[in-house]
Amino acid sequence: LDPRYEPHTASAASKRPTQSLLATSPQGRTRYGDGIVGLSIMRRRVCLFGTSADPPTGDGGHLGIVRHLVSLNFDEVRVLPVYRHMFGSKRGRQAPFQDRVAMCKLLVKDTAHVTVSEIERRCFEEKATGLMDDHQKSSIRVGTADILDKLTAEEPNVDFTWALGADTFIDLASGKWRRTEDIFRMVGYRMIVFRRKEGEQQEKDTQSSATQDLIKESVAKLQLVDEAESSIQVVNVDALTSASSSAVRRTTNESDLKVLLTRDVLEYVKQHALYSFGDES
Repeated sequence: LDPRYEPHTASAASKRPTQSLLATSPQGRTRYGDGIVGLSIMRRRVCLFGTSADPPTGDGGHLGIVRHLVSLNFDEVRVLPVYRHMFGSKRGRQAPFQDRVAMCKLLVKDTAHVTVSEIERRCFEEKATGLMDDHQKSSIRVGTADILDKLTAEEPNVDFTWALGADTFIDLASGKWRRTEDIFRMVGYRMIVFRRKEGEQQEKDTQSSATQDLIKESVAKLQLVDEAESSIQVVNVDALTSASSSAVRRTTNESDLKVLLTRDVLEYVKQHALYSFGDES
């Protein structure tokens, strides 16, 4: 579950330029049509991948997803570590934000076209401006829609795509997130929904036929009818294994950790006494 998950309330009615103002080039890039100034502006394609990164795993997990996204020829793949968990009961149980950002940067340092963003921290700090009381600050929530509000305002010439796991996508498409409709609209219904390879799905039974049917139904309902190509892509990421951040947090067995983490991230975890290494006397 994406930690930015928010219980659904009333959908905000914020206004933004509609997709009909844009034209798609043969290369898949989007440009503004001829306007008053008669200029065409090439738009960048950026894929956003939000994650707790606690810690970020290697080829069988986070890095495998990032590399797959890079292979889809985005101008940039942007990793967004979660600043504060949406659920108060889970806050304080994560590694410090700056440690998770540092590990993400180590994870992708050799992968071209990938950046790590602290956008959620910036959103939180803006909301906290003027608040002196810790109790008030603890009630601040920064969700996916808040992040997209800021990004689309700051980068109006970017077409954003949101990448997320299959189960999270089903929750979003079912309206369980706050401002669900705004989220889809702000990314122009562009989403990458990633699944584990078929063998892992069968072994762990996390992608049952019922789940896959839900994905198909959700995509069919949300698909833009005027798009020549599918704007919501469901992809199998063959590199994904059963690697999980929770498994990393539970062990100090370096043989296992060398499989689950990249060398640089493992060294960082050890040097900073994170997770089970911090429990050692």
